[in-house]
Amino acid sequence: MKLSLLPVFLSGLTLIGVGPASAQQAAGAPRVQNPVVVQFMIDGIDPNTVKTAVAAGASTLGELLKQGTTVSTYYCASPAPRLQLPDGSLPQGGSTAAIVALHTGTHLFESPNIDDIFSSAKRGGIKSVFAGGSPNYVLFKNADFLYYGNDLTDEQAVDRGLQHFTRDGTRLLHLHLQHIRDHWKGPSDTTNPKSDYVQYFVKTVDPLLAKFIAGLKSAGVWDRTYIIIGSDHGMGQTTQSGHPQSMLSSWRTFMFFSGPGIRRNATIPYAEGPDVAVTTNYLMGQPPLKGHLDPSVPARLGRVTGVLLTNIFDATPADIKHSRPIERYLQSSMPRGDDYVDYRAAMIKLLSQE
Repeated sequence: MKLSLLPVFLSGLTLIGVGPASAQQAAGAPRVQNPVVVQFMIDGIDPNTVKTAVAAGASTLGELLKQGTTVSTYYCASPAPRLQLPDGSLPQGGSTAAIVALHTGTHLFESPNIDDIFSSAKRGGIKSVFAGGSPNYVLFKNADFLYYGNDLTDEQAVDRGLQHFTRDGTRLLHLHLQHIRDHWKGPSDTTNPKSDYVQYFVKTVDPLLAKFIAGLKSAGVWDRTYIIIGSDHGMGQTTQSGHPQSMLSSWRTFMFFSGPGIRRNATIPYAEGPDVAVTTNYLMGQPPLKGHLDPSVPARLGRVTGVLLTNIFDATPADIKHSRPIERYLQSSMPRGDDYVDYRAAMIKLLSQE
């Protein structure tokens, strides 16, 4: 594990209309002083997993789902095991596009130098923490406090978040619970309430969510906290704990938003991975993400392409304009292989049409 420290100071912020959606489109969004924004990611889960786990006793998540908005159809950015460019380079190290998109708001990842929610938070005087149980998460160095590695348990990931929230006043937290995949035996697990996979969710993940929420409530910040629950990618259709790009189930995962001013017990029709970053940044009250900062990346490839999900808020239109590039790609040319370059080529073409 590694810990990165950078002292910054908190400042009061008010939500403003930012990002691809205009202030007018977000007119129904709340204005929250000093919001706490949490990405609580559970690696590989899908809607079936959530439904089965709630029915099997995941009561904390079950109650929370009544207090927010679930995305009916949610697709991640490419779940290819490695984000490898045509020249063989790995600009995001060992991480997938799927998790990088949750922070950058881009569909393309041409360089390691992309603005992200952690940098945005820092510019606004908001401290952040990332904690997740994989060595691939080493690249999230823009977070003020960073923990990663196979030896980081899910319990430790949540404890690190609570520790820095309590001690340091962090208000942007990405907690990535990785180890549910240790119990994966195949896709039938997601609908079997007695599977080790679902039971780990019920007996470990849900109590950790309860512990985290209790910490926020004890600190008196629950009424200004946004929690985003989901996953960076789905899972494949084999007994291996993988997420090959050539399988549709690897793209389809779960995403949910709750917090002040967000519709209760509601659904929105559609969202994609980059939308989560844009919406997270908005909930923090920050100006728009900047996309690629590397001057060698052409503007057409480096822009922020995620959509601000204004339809999660009360008193806003139930649907928004969304070009759905990932869905269009999957419907027109489902990748036969597992190389990221196939997705990249398709996104360059689709996004150039917008």
